[in-house]
Amino acid sequence: MTLLRELALYLTVLLFLLFSGSFVMNIIDARSYFQDQLESHAQDTATSLGVAIATTEPDNTAAIDSLVDAVFDRGYYRLIRFIDQNGNLIVSSQHELQLEDVPQWFVNLVDLNAPLVASEVNRGWLPAGVIYIASHPGYAYRSLWNKTLYGVFLFGSGLLLAILGLNILLRIVLRPLKKLEQQADAICHRSFVQQEVLPKTRDLRLVVEAMNRMAGKLEEQFAEKMVLTEELRKRSVKDALTGILNRQAFDDRIANVLQDEERGEFGGGLLMVQVSGLDGFNKKNGRNAADLLLVDIARRISKTVEPWPEATVGRRSGTVFCVFVPACDLAQSRRITKACFRAMASLPFFLSEEGHDRLHIAMVTRLGRSSADEMIKQADQLLRSLQHQSGSSWEVKQIDDSSYQSYNHWSEGNWQESLQQVLKGQQVELFYQTAYDINQQPVFREVFARLRLLGELASAEAFLPIVERFDLHVDFDKVVFETLMLHMQKDDSNTRYCVNLSPRSLLDEAFFRWLLDTLKALPDVTARLILEVPERTVVMAGSEMPVLVKRLVQTGCRFSIDHFGIVSRSMTSLHELELDYIKIDGSFVRGISNNQGNQFYIRTLAMLAKSRDITLLAQGVEQKEDWQKLHELGVQGGQGYYLGRPRRL
Repeated sequence: MTLLRELALYLTVLLFLLFSGSFVMNIIDARSYFQDQLESHAQDTATSLGVAIATTEPDNTAAIDSLVDAVFDRGYYRLIRFIDQNGNLIVSSQHELQLEDVPQWFVNLVDLNAPLVASEVNRGWLPAGVIYIASHPGYAYRSLWNKTLYGVFLFGSGLLLAILGLNILLRIVLRPLKKLEQQADAICHRSFVQQEVLPKTRDLRLVVEAMNRMAGKLEEQFAEKMVLTEELRKRSVKDALTGILNRQAFDDRIANVLQDEERGEFGGGLLMVQVSGLDGFNKKNGRNAADLLLVDIARRISKTVEPWPEATVGRRSGTVFCVFVPACDLAQSRRITKACFRAMASLPFFLSEEGHDRLHIAMVTRLGRSSADEMIKQADQLLRSLQHQSGSSWEVKQIDDSSYQSYNHWSEGNWQESLQQVLKGQQVELFYQTAYDINQQPVFREVFARLRLLGELASAEAFLPIVERFDLHVDFDKVVFETLMLHMQKDDSNTRYCVNLSPRSLLDEAFFRWLLDTLKALPDVTARLILEVPERTVVMAGSEMPVLVKRLVQTGCRFSIDHFGIVSRSMTSLHELELDYIKIDGSFVRGISNNQGNQFYIRTLAMLAKSRDITLLAQGVEQKEDWQKLHELGVQGGQGYYLGRPRRL
């Protein structure tokens, strides 16, 4: 029972007792008053009637009878009797006690006693007899009954108004307690809200102020933990000078893509930038100037490849920078390389006589399976061959793979026409891969889309970049979502399904409204649905992301972020978003048993996720020893080829 209800109950009982006691005492006082009035009324009438009888002739019985009838017929008396001095009954008039307007139970309960009073009748100095009179209690009962009814109505109305007023007052006074409950519950979920409006009641105001101080302190501590974790992540994966990935993190990231059973099938492009002659520049201009040049180079490379959101930028050595773009064909590789060369060649150092021949960019692309070491080796060989040429230069080389599907060589016109036909006919085939908890019990099924091109099923890595390029992301996500919803309506099990949404689709206003309407129209299906977006969506959406997620989860679905840990400032999403799942990117998972830096990061992330009741999962679990180590670090589940391969839905 809540404090409000308990106080309301106690005070209601107290008011009821007070009102009931007052009402009963009022009725008792009224009864005593009527009791006295009946006796006084009978005594006064006996005295006056005795005087009247005394004036009559001794044997004039008719006159005495007339006097008695005149008084008795008024109806206020139950009994009038005159007995002479010899004991003879001269006159007797009597009414039965019958009350039609008063309930019998009330008569029995009140029990008004109308006493029989007597008065001597004297003629001169001689006694003439005794007159007996008893008042009729009917009028007293009737008056007392009406008074009781009026009192019940009056006191009942007053009691009801008092109870209602008391409950309203208690709700107003104790309203801060409800807010305190909500605030405490929010703190448990690491949402450190503070009450801006303080209660007027001094005691409650002090409690709310103390709660606000506690929430502020906890928020500071949680923020410090997130900053510390983010700083440790940066130190383990970021280059200290330029802020881009260091060599180890870059190699892990591209190895994660190329070793993936599905994404690795479509290869990618590796760009390598070599800046020569920095030793002389450093001696001439100082270390700070050289550092600023390297930072500017890293910034321009990162800015240039922004249109390719899946691109990974890293620094492999002091003057060597690399960029890896998954599923990148020859045409894209040329555009990327040319854009990077132009962006850096305009730097003052490369325009000077000292640096005009110091910039070389090589990019190799392979449209098929390859290893990270092989691609780095090919790019390094191409880069060294460029350095033997005079002047700054760039070159792109394709490493042929005859096993790769020919649709990757389609022109943009062929791609656009084929994709539009597939989407128009909703020719999307769905596969799923099950995510398991640490006990290898199914958690949900993550859905993947496949398109049939040239008679073969192509995975998302082959066509999603083209979908994004031609702004078909909204149409593609709609087709996938509708296909999944139809399947879920037919599936009467309690299986949860996870579907990925493009960041650009989620941020499209028309698509978001359509998505909300669809989710609200199918509440039973929505309750088994998990919406998932890549971590870069958080950066793209900015301050809008918490609002978008909140509106989606209000429909009954759940929300997840995958490839977590790649984007800087990603830890803030733990605090701001209403998340149910977080998936650690596979680059942190592969080889985790031998990577102390990643182990510390994942262990800290697991503690923070647990404090927010967020389920932490791992992507790309390929080895048994990695799965066991993840369990030790506090990860609650995962998915990958070690746990289960994709299947047709």
